[in-house]
Amino acid sequence: MNSSAQGPYNCEGSTFPESDKERQAYEQFCQCIIPPDTWHSLVEVVLSKLLLIISVIGNVLVIIVLQRMKRSGDQCGAMKLLIQNLCVADMAVCIIYNIYEVVGIDSEASVTPVCKLIGGLSWTTLSASSCLICCVTAERYLAVVKPFDFVVNTRRTVLMVVFSWYYSLIFTLPDFYFLTRIEAPFCGRGIIPFCSYDYIRGTDITVIFLMTLSATFLVPLVFIVTANVAVVRSLLRSQGSRLFRKFRPTNDQGRRGVVFIVLFLTAIFVLCSVPFATYLLLIAVSVTVPKEYAIVAYFLMLVNSTANAFVYSFFSSEFRRNCKELFSLVFTFFKRY
Repeated sequence: MNSSAQGPYNCEGSTFPESDKERQAYEQFCQCIIPPDTWHSLVEVVLSKLLLIISVIGNVLVIIVLQRMKRSGDQCGAMKLLIQNLCVADMAVCIIYNIYEVVGIDSEASVTPVCKLIGGLSWTTLSASSCLICCVTAERYLAVVKPFDFVVNTRRTVLMVVFSWYYSLIFTLPDFYFLTRIEAPFCGRGIIPFCSYDYIRGTDITVIFLMTLSATFLVPLVFIVTANVAVVRSLLRSQGSRLFRKFRPTNDQGRRGVVFIVLFLTAIFVLCSVPFATYLLLIAVSVTVPKEYAIVAYFLMLVNSTANAFVYSFFSSEFRRNCKELFSLVFTFFKRY
């Protein structure tokens, strides 16, 4: 069929109108979707792979060094367990995002089971990272604000970790269900498969999406900010307290250092997650979001998943010392062979 004889557009061509109004008219007339210039630009691909490498190397290093640290006591063991699980969640975020880059659009692997698994896991790991930061914040809150009323030990920490993963899984179950393989005609490209939400099941996806967003991002965000404000206020009040100096004369500086690390980590989380949460909120209420903003929002979340390792490296003297010892052992091993 000669489409140019039946209308103003050549639906079989590879050039498309430039203005948004004309592009919409083109898509409506030709009944196809104008594809982007590239699904993922070279800069996006390189940056995502770079962040993946940094995240995996950095978080694995944190896990190993924390395991080697010889600090004793339930309180230290509890914090180590929380941080190690946070590292696992952060690594998983970057790994699954890079997998989704490969299989999510125009791939032979873009089949419904893969879409459900990869899409659901991407949400679950993001949510788990948020929840585990909440747990770290809660541990520091109890240690600073209520040090004599409640002690976080290893047993309670295990329950916190298990709750974080199960909470994340429960509230991201809709993604495992609604994500599916969809085929759509792209102008000049033919039928292309990609992973997307299935809107044809009679379910109000907007309500479910908003519930997931609130449970996995907004609630943790509010909790983290509120708890850390309470920590800062408690520290400021306790500086001149004689009771504070009497009971914690030697641990004051180290305790403030740990709290500073957690506050810094939380600030990174807030700065990186707010744009992403805003983007998801706009998508949920069917507001058009520029592609550039979406790219920045996604990569800020990936930056958050790479930042934790550097926070501990730069601000913990004990971590740096154990890290140097580990590098020295590795260097000696390779030098020997």
